[in-house]
Amino acid sequence: MRLAVVSDIHGNLPALEAVLADLEQTRPDAVVLGGDLALGGPHPVEVVDRLRQLRWPSVLGNTDEALDEQRLPEKLRTGFVGQAAARTREMLGPERVAWLTSLPLEWRGDGVAVVHATPDACWPIVAHDAPDEKLREVFGAAGVPNAVYGHIHHAYMRELGGLRVANSGSVSLSLDGDMRACYALIDDERIEHRRVEYDIERVASDFESIDYPNAKIYGTWLRTGEYPSR
Repeated sequence: MRLAVVSDIHGNLPALEAVLADLEQTRPDAVVLGGDLALGGPHPVEVVDRLRQLRWPSVLGNTDEALDEQRLPEKLRTGFVGQAAARTREMLGPERVAWLTSLPLEWRGDGVAVVHATPDACWPIVAHDAPDEKLREVFGAAGVPNAVYGHIHHAYMRELGGLRVANSGSVSLSLDGDMRACYALIDDERIEHRRVEYDIERVASDFESIDYPNAKIYGTWLRTGEYPSR
């Protein structure tokens, strides 16, 4: 089976639309969402409604969980994530929030496990340059030959002798210096990262027009593929 993993859309509708157009060309057998679907972008309602129409399975991302204020770590509630969570929660309404916060931690199929961060939690960070031993410890426990995750917004793939670990990259808010939307295609032979252009300036402008919290920071992040130092 040829599987696409589309992760970390972060409420960015133009980036999602660009990925959907590319999927029409690559034609995978199935698509799985890697979480972080709505928070962190100016179009959370449109993104969530479009994804629910598509009926693709999804795992729970940390910013999906953050929409439930009781599950958001207290130290984050008044900061960058908490501010975005409050605004996004208000925009989405309770029914969409309930759907997002009820997503499972893991998806499995045909030798592939998809998680947002790790198999048992959606917040821990496993960096792209983590030692091989760390990747085996965290993702080898899944017991499948292919483990794919999102969360770090940095696309990579590593062969570990019977275990392939890959980060799918992010549709929005890249942290690997490439500003294009990114998703992963997985089959028995290889893991390919697809990079897709979209209208970044439109999204940056939309952040400003709705007065989204920290709009300027998000705009700089979109344009650079790096988290701004402020």
